[in-house]
Amino acid sequence: MNPFSSKPKNRRCHHRAGKVDDAWKRTPAFGSPSPKSPAKAAKLDQQAYQLNARIGALESFIAKKAEAEINRIQMKRENILPPPDKTDRRASRKKTLSNSERRRYHAERSRNGIQFFLLFCCACAIAWWLIFSGL
Repeated sequence: MNPFSSKPKNRRCHHRAGKVDDAWKRTPAFGSPSPKSPAKAAKLDQQAYQLNARIGALESFIAKKAEAEINRIQMKRENILPPPDKTDRRASRKKTLSNSERRRYHAERSRNGIQFFLLFCCACAIAWWLIFSGL
């Protein structure tokens, strides 16, 4: 999964500028020294702004990961258990059961409880009989 969507909700420009690989060639450093029209200049400014925004987001993401790793190492040095790594919340959620599955589950559970109680009573009765029968 890409952390940067190709269609963010807050983008105003809804069309793509062509191939992403050729975008760096159209910047003023590699192309002509000054764009020929104000529309191209605005487009280049917009591309530069988007690239800087992506770079900033990646840098902050890397900085947070590095900081978390440093904190984890320090906690290990101090013999403190570090917090567990975050897992996917969807994977850790319990699967929701339908009404029929839930009904069957509770019926089986109550049946097993009754069977356990009867077996426990039988075991207690046998133990009582053995103790007081004089063996």
